[in-house]
Amino acid sequence: MSKTRVVAGIFLLFLSSNPRLFGQAYRVGVDPRIELFSIVFRLAGNNEYTQGRVPSYLDAIDRYFAAYRDHPAVKLARELAETDGVSFNAPMDLAVHLDAVPSLTERIPLDSASIGLDERWHGVKARRFVETLRSFVIDTKFVDFLKSQQPLYDATNARLRNFVETDLDLAWYTRFSGVNPPVRLIVVPGLVNGGPSYAAGFTGADGVTEMYAIPGVWQVDAQGLPLFSGSFLDVTVHEFAHSYFNSLIDKRYSEVAKAGDELYLQTASAMRRQAYGDGKTLLDESLVRAATIRYLFDHQNPEAARRAIESERNNSFLWIADLTDLLATYEKQRDTYPTLETFMPNVVRFFNDAPPRFAELKRQYDESRPKVVSISIANHSQDVDPSLTQILIKFDRPMRTAPEQEGLSDPRSNRSWFDAGGKVMTVGVSLSAGREYQFRLGWPGGGALVSAEGVPLGDYLIGFRTKSHDVASVQ
Repeated sequence: MSKTRVVAGIFLLFLSSNPRLFGQAYRVGVDPRIELFSIVFRLAGNNEYTQGRVPSYLDAIDRYFAAYRDHPAVKLARELAETDGVSFNAPMDLAVHLDAVPSLTERIPLDSASIGLDERWHGVKARRFVETLRSFVIDTKFVDFLKSQQPLYDATNARLRNFVETDLDLAWYTRFSGVNPPVRLIVVPGLVNGGPSYAAGFTGADGVTEMYAIPGVWQVDAQGLPLFSGSFLDVTVHEFAHSYFNSLIDKRYSEVAKAGDELYLQTASAMRRQAYGDGKTLLDESLVRAATIRYLFDHQNPEAARRAIESERNNSFLWIADLTDLLATYEKQRDTYPTLETFMPNVVRFFNDAPPRFAELKRQYDESRPKVVSISIANHSQDVDPSLTQILIKFDRPMRTAPEQEGLSDPRSNRSWFDAGGKVMTVGVSLSAGREYQFRLGWPGGGALVSAEGVPLGDYLIGFRTKSHDVASVQ
């Protein structure tokens, strides 16, 4: 089989999923264009493309492409990331504007005035990068790499297709938005990407828009094969929501720009940690996250939606509960508001009213956070007994009694657990005489402590010094 046919076979596998699901056109599967861009930006050192969780795949990438870390395409990717901020969703956005590997021809001219390409590419720079990518494909024999990974792609596609057909209600977007645009929904697993997930879109000359959800693959089974679970579903719903609802903010952005900037100023550090760089992105994320929570109300249960609201408040979207309630009002008044677009004046008013309310929302959030009531040793004490093996911390409310994620063990902590009521945590410690100790209160390995309602403890530092052997012997 020729190299070209190998790629065509892989891409056709991606296209061959059932054409319709509950009346909604869709496709599912690994996309070689996405893998190509992800691999190049991984080689370039972009952090968001170095978080993959499929061990055998990452090992194969690192071995196969070890000699190409300074290829012109990789160097240019590095340069564009540094000088133009080409990172996160930008590589994925350009990928879907190209034809299949190995041709990578422009599906529409990249410098077209009507193109929806991420502005960080600026047309000419995109074209220059694509030229180096074509060389990368040839020089690395990229098609051979794809062929070597076909078993992984086949297994991934089968699992993902089953997951989408069983768990994902793609028709919900049409029901919720009230419109049925000529779109094709496409789910592509980001095998290289790990946690980071993206949305992308392309509108062809036929007027049909391809809406891509590219959730990263962050879970694998004992055999190292991708797993698609509830959290993957939530991310997929979120990314498709961007494709549907960002345009609603775009159309009215002039009416809410000031509010978006003001909210961003009050949450800038938290937004930057999430790679959100401006008020426009904050508004897009707010509407998408609220819509995603409405999906959870419809498809899971109120408790799942409540936990999602708390998670978003923890991410500094302190207005998310009220915005979610506003969208619930829209759902109840579809006779008056047949589409979400007709309801948008209400959303505009909501955003414009939000900045003056932020201080009160912040106060309410801070009050909802758990507090430390007491510690069995005096914090900052200078004479703690080195034979101590446990520290007890009491909270003002019940806490979740197990970590949400496991990590590396804290060298000073052997074990941590809560009592049956969830209000007293015991931290196992191993101490030496005459030593300074300091740790942030949390689960060993870095997991945050959260209340039973899902609100995290604020930053809490515990520090102390143990008595020396001489002092202990005198006493």
